[in-house]
Amino acid sequence: MNRSVTNIVLALCLSPLLMQCAAEKDVRGLDMRLRTADSKITDMENTLTAMKNQRGSQAELASQFEQIKSRLLQLEARVEERNIQAKRIQDEHAALKQNTNSQLEQLRSQVAELNSKVTGVNAQVATVSDDFSRIQENRAKEAAERAAAAAKTAEEARKKADLANGPRTIEPEQTKKKPGHTEEAAKQEETSKPAPAKTAAQDAETNTSDTLYNKGLAAYKANKYKEAYNAFSSYLEKNRTAPLAPNARYWLGECLFQQKEFELAILEYQKVIADYPKSNKAPAALFKQGQAFEKLSEKETAKIVYNKLLADYPKSEQFEMAQKRLKELK
Repeated sequence: MNRSVTNIVLALCLSPLLMQCAAEKDVRGLDMRLRTADSKITDMENTLTAMKNQRGSQAELASQFEQIKSRLLQLEARVEERNIQAKRIQDEHAALKQNTNSQLEQLRSQVAELNSKVTGVNAQVATVSDDFSRIQENRAKEAAERAAAAAKTAEEARKKADLANGPRTIEPEQTKKKPGHTEEAAKQEETSKPAPAKTAAQDAETNTSDTLYNKGLAAYKANKYKEAYNAFSSYLEKNRTAPLAPNARYWLGECLFQQKEFELAILEYQKVIADYPKSNKAPAALFKQGQAFEKLSEKETAKIVYNKLLADYPKSEQFEMAQKRLKELK
């Protein structure tokens, strides 16, 4: 631009000389050239202005580009952070999966071991059940033998009593006749004698059973459980169908329970439940059976027994007690 201005100044300075020396035609041509030069100068100025504007736009674009670049860097940092977090989560998930698999293997091993133990326990229970059955059979045999011996003894005692209380036969040579008595009068006197009274003996025999029951009950209350057990056993041998038979059988179970013979007590309670289901001792026997299973640490079996009591005897005194035990066993 400075160069153009210099050319213009030189042209102005030289224009008088040129006017003097040149012709009118040359002056006109020179004027046209000057106008053309002015036009070019104007165009150049416009171009410079446009270039300046473009430079401002470029600077703004450069600033915007820097901002975009900064934002891209921030986004890249966030993406990198997210990638790190994702990798950490994957590592934690893998570790958790491995730990879970290890725990599952341990649980499977424990379950297998428990199954083995349960199988062993079931075998022991079967063995114990067989032993109980044999014990019960032996006791039944002993009871039968005792009953037979008692019946035989009672029969012999009855025969002896009949012989002792029966009429005596007197031989003719031993008969002593009193004066004024004929033989026929003697016979009539002999036959007119009253028979010996048997009511006392019969009453004693009738009251023997109740006496045994009361004896057993008194012994139980005195904590003499073996003596009570023997008394109730003797009572049942003679009175299996008596009204107090279910009570006696129940007290047999109680005697065994108090002596910590829980397995045998369960069997006695079961006899009450099976043989006398309508007795008021049946729900009591069911409840005590559940307690016996608890003592044997068989809680699931105890729950089954308590639920059976709730189903079969909803109006019994033991109903609420069974409900309470079920709540405590959960």
